[in-house]
Amino acid sequence: MSDVAMLGLGTMGAPMVENLVRAGHRVRGWNRTARRAAALEGLDGFVRAQTPASAARDAEVVFVCVSDDGAVHEVLADGAVFGAVAPGAIVVDCGTTSLDTTRRLAQAAASAGVRFVDAPVTGSKLGAQAGTLTFMVGGAPETVAALEPYFSVLGAHVVHVGDVPGAGQAAKACLNMTQAIMLEGILEGLVLARRLDVPIEKMLEIFEHSAARSGIGAFKAPYLLRRDFEPHFRLDLMQKDLHLALAEAARRRIPLPAACTVTTLYDQAAAEGLGAEDFLATVQLLERWARTGAEGGDAG
Repeated sequence: MSDVAMLGLGTMGAPMVENLVRAGHRVRGWNRTARRAAALEGLDGFVRAQTPASAARDAEVVFVCVSDDGAVHEVLADGAVFGAVAPGAIVVDCGTTSLDTTRRLAQAAASAGVRFVDAPVTGSKLGAQAGTLTFMVGGAPETVAALEPYFSVLGAHVVHVGDVPGAGQAAKACLNMTQAIMLEGILEGLVLARRLDVPIEKMLEIFEHSAARSGIGAFKAPYLLRRDFEPHFRLDLMQKDLHLALAEAARRRIPLPAACTVTTLYDQAAAEGLGAEDFLATVQLLERWARTGAEGGDAG
């Protein structure tokens, strides 16, 4: 049993708190939106904090699970977390942020005598609820080893990508870029299949029994069939991660033509108000364009 802080109690952070409490840890949590924190207040072992610093004070490990660079900087730097935790405590950033921000935060932590690890996750909200997340970790080996009792509660797989903070974020940017491109290919195949009068269920069965089979396709297929776009991972967050990947590629003058095209689709989907839905919702653009194209062809 130990004292843990969780800064960010959203789609991922809240179920992570529940798993930590179930394992016997005492958790102090904070969230920018008070309603999210209030939903956990009846949980035995959880205490709601009024500020990031008060949540982090005396914690042995501080998990941060917020959405982007601005949010993590606000919570850790502006929120005075590094000054509140005891020297030797570990701060773990589980969000997906830029390499520059991660390195600056790691330097600030070191100046305060605090250990810092970046450990972005994959597995969506179902993985957070089940405690089966995968962590991509950047940090000193001894610090990563000290986090094993917590990672084992929250996840099923830990990949220690590198010994310096930022290694995990680099891997996460590559992963999400790949997932977005893969899902786009699947959705385009399904939209074309529908226009060619191939039943979607039949096409999905063919995918499952061919080289087109993929984890992301199998996971998203039931939600697509139900037209369920409740977010497991928000479209606007995937959009943000695509831009992070492209920014790093641009710095190194690496062309990524498929990623550029898919990012344009996400930009359009977000501009049309789909950002708060699951990133599966890009299919709605493809379907609309398919109908418009068919109508134009018939008219001609």
